[in-house]
Amino acid sequence: MRNFLKKTTFPLVFMLICFSSNAQNKQTKSASFYHYETECLEDKLDGNFVFMAWGSGSSKKEAIDQAQRNAINDILFKGVNKSTCSVRPLINEVQAREKYRGYLAEFFREDYLDYIRIEKSTKSKKKSRSQTTYGVKVKIDVEGIRNKLKTDNIINK
Repeated sequence: MRNFLKKTTFPLVFMLICFSSNAQNKQTKSASFYHYETECLEDKLDGNFVFMAWGSGSSKKEAIDQAQRNAINDILFKGVNKSTCSVRPLINEVQAREKYRGYLAEFFREDYLDYIRIEKSTKSKKKSRSQTTYGVKVKIDVEGIRNKLKTDNIINK
C-alpha cells in the first residue's frame, strides 16, 4: 500500500507544481500580435483631421514612420470610423491597391510626408521581444490628399 501511494502521489504533486508555475508566467509578447486600429480623434473643420495611428518596427523611428504610413493607407482604402469622428475611404474602387500599386509606391516614397504632421503629445509604447509598437497622434490633410488624387486622375473630380 505504501509503495502504491509513493507511485501515485509523486506524479500528482509534480504535475500540480508544473501547472501552477506555468499559470504564473506572464505573457510578454502580446504587443507583437495585437493589431491596433487607426482612430479619428478630432475633425479640425479645415480639411485636417487628428488621428491616433499605430505602427510597429524594430526601432522607435521605424515604428513611428510605419504608423504614419498606416494612417494614410487607412484613409485611402479603409476609411476610419473608430471613435468621435469618421473619414470615408478616398479610393472606393475594387482592387484599387493592385491597380494603383506603382502610384502608391511613388506616393509613399516621396509625397506622403507633405500631408502628415506628428502632433506634440506623448507617444504610446507597447513592447515585445522582437517588435516595438508606437501610437502617435498625427494631423493629416485629408482634403489635400483628396485634391492630389483628383489632379493625378486617381479619383473622379
